[in-house]
Amino acid sequence: MSDPQQKSYKKYIPNPEGLNLELHLKAVETGLLHIQRCLSCDKARQPPRYYCSACFSSEYEFVPVSGEGFMYSFAINHFTVDRAWIEEVPYVTAVVQLVEGPRVVGALRNAEPQDVNLGDPVLVSVEPRGEEFAFIWVDKVQ
Repeated sequence: MSDPQQKSYKKYIPNPEGLNLELHLKAVETGLLHIQRCLSCDKARQPPRYYCSACFSSEYEFVPVSGEGFMYSFAINHFTVDRAWIEEVPYVTAVVQLVEGPRVVGALRNAEPQDVNLGDPVLVSVEPRGEEFAFIWVDKVQ
């Protein structure tokens, strides 16, 4: 009896729309993590919104940020519905508090789930996938 060949799956690439599309286009264009900043009061925010929660202005821009921050929260995923992530299970979905203020969500890489702690210093980066989307990755800083 022969071994069945294991299928190779590609990770699902979302098709962002609206403000999320604007955000991802900046990341794809520059290779840098961006956040939205209010042009009226300078408040940084993530996820992007059409109106500032501080001053209600509709004027904004997307600005690059350092990606430096710390592990604010995380979830260890032991199951995935996307077959392309099966070999990654268990993996960590991380909520990072950026030094610039807002929090971002990304997938932790280069660290085992049992080695993750709240407050760990991390660096967030983007990896363009296609012309309109970028994965958000989180790496522990050693």
